[in-house]
Amino acid sequence: MGTRLAFCCTAPGCKAWLEQDLAAMARELGWDACLWDDRPPCPRCGARGHYMASPAPGTPYRPMITGDMNDAVRKVFLAQFGFTKRDIIRIRLMAEEATANFAPSALNDLDVPYRVGVLSGGGTSGEVLGKWKGRTLVYWPMHEAERAAWSRKRRDGPKPVPGPRR
Repeated sequence: MGTRLAFCCTAPGCKAWLEQDLAAMARELGWDACLWDDRPPCPRCGARGHYMASPAPGTPYRPMITGDMNDAVRKVFLAQFGFTKRDIIRIRLMAEEATANFAPSALNDLDVPYRVGVLSGGGTSGEVLGKWKGRTLVYWPMHEAERAAWSRKRRDGPKPVPGPRR
């Protein structure tokens, strides 16, 4: 059990996710083939897609693309969380306030059932959400008890968007 590879279509109506057989691809394309920034057509809809790779089971898939397309994929990835503008502002403020010696505790009162924090020097059980101001942001889906508490708090309605701190 090693590296995993999948083809991902980002066309709005398709969103195909097709696991790939690495050994078969290597035999077909050659063992020195490079899949980085390869944009093959989707076998389902014909739109251009890209490959996603994971180093091992239990680790997240990451896009094998660079540049502008990577930005588009990141936006699609982030959109799946449903963060509100308030959430984005709060996450950015948290990232900007994190120091080299102290990372604020993870935000657990966002408008969606995820916790988001800044990666500190040690390891984490969280998945990488992205980077902001040189900080790596990580996220965790809430477990059942956290989700229940989050739901009770959400009944009070939306909270105001925080302003800049002085």
